[in-house]
Amino acid sequence: MENQEYVSTDRLTVAQWTQKLAQATGRPGGGAGSGVMLSMAAALTSMVAGYSESADSGGETERIKLRAEVLRGQSLRLADEDAACSKAFGEAFSTPQGPARSAAIREAALTAAESSAAIGEKAAEVIPDLQWLAEHGNPALVADIVVALGALRAAVSGTRANVRYDLSIVRAHRTAAQGADESADLLEAIERFDSSLRRIDALSAEIDTRIVNRLSGD
Repeated sequence: MENQEYVSTDRLTVAQWTQKLAQATGRPGGGAGSGVMLSMAAALTSMVAGYSESADSGGETERIKLRAEVLRGQSLRLADEDAACSKAFGEAFSTPQGPARSAAIREAALTAAESSAAIGEKAAEVIPDLQWLAEHGNPALVADIVVALGALRAAVSGTRANVRYDLSIVRAHRTAAQGADESADLLEAIERFDSSLRRIDALSAEIDTRIVNRLSGD
């Protein structure tokens, strides 16, 4: 019988990992997918920075490249952690009916929400670096910046949806004696994700306008 434990992104090829993702196990699931998309955005950021190194950059491209490389590894670890949370989430729903089941589901949902939120919070770190590269980086790599922004948007929007869904499960299994303080930070995180999405969309539109103007000769 196939091992249903989640598998580290470090030990699989892209083809193998996406094959795991395609299976109806939820391990990995959409949250882990958001982490992998963030890793893609970080990798592209590193690549563009590498192509943009010049003597007049003041070392900023090298700093961006270093930050992106660190984030690339962090995001994959976050993807693995989210896959583990998905496993725990599924197991909580398999708990026999009763108060213990509701408590287990609530705790698993809260942990899953926190895991997804960590991905979205990390994603915000890439935006200013992509902004800098769009303004000062190698202009021949502008399309790669757009691809990075697309991957970054997928990571943030996926994270936002997962957090909102997980919080709805937390609320559904909250008892009258339990307050809402535990989800306050996560609700604030959703607002930050909204801000990140607006920044990503604005930068993407700005770059698209620049490309159109170049094509038209303006």
